Amino acid sequence: MNKIEKNSLDKLLQIIEPIPMQTITHFSCGGMDMIHMLRDFSFKLDYEYRLNCTNAELYDKVKNLEHAVVKNFPIARPNYLIQGKFSDYLFVTIYIEDEEKEMFLKKAHRSIKNAGLILLFVQKDSLEQIDLWNRLLEENNFVATSSIDLFEHYDIIISKKMHGWGG
Repeated sequence: MNKIEKNSLDKLLQIIEPIPMQTITHFSCGGMDMIHMLRDFSFKLDYEYRLNCTNAELYDKVKNLEHAVVKNFPIARPNYLIQGKFSDYLFVTIYIEDEEKEMFLKKAHRSIKNAGLILLFVQKDSLEQIDLWNRLLEENNFVATSSIDLFEHYDIIISKKMHGWGG
């Protein structure tokens, strides 16, 4: 992951409603600034921060991170729901191959609370990827999808899991 601008991430985090006991889940393969900012934000508001490390190198680096639930979490695993813990917000800062995107969304959908948000970080100006994600989100029971141009290296796609839709 490219370096993330902290001011822009602060702006993005303003979309998170100040409701007690929320869970922020983050699929990451690196990018320590983002990990620390999401963890600190969650800790400050008494939210749970779940960090799903998609590679062993990151996991070894952060497995003892305070104020976070850290898991070694390959995206190929059969289920993303762990111990019945649903996510209010699911941040995805990993690259996912085109042929794996739909399966990722299906598993992610089952792990997000009703009306929860998925936030996908996509390489800046990658219009084909944005179009593909938008189509797959719609086909996999996500609605109200929009893109945000807030970061130097990334476009953010935000979509909502609607109550009672899909699996």
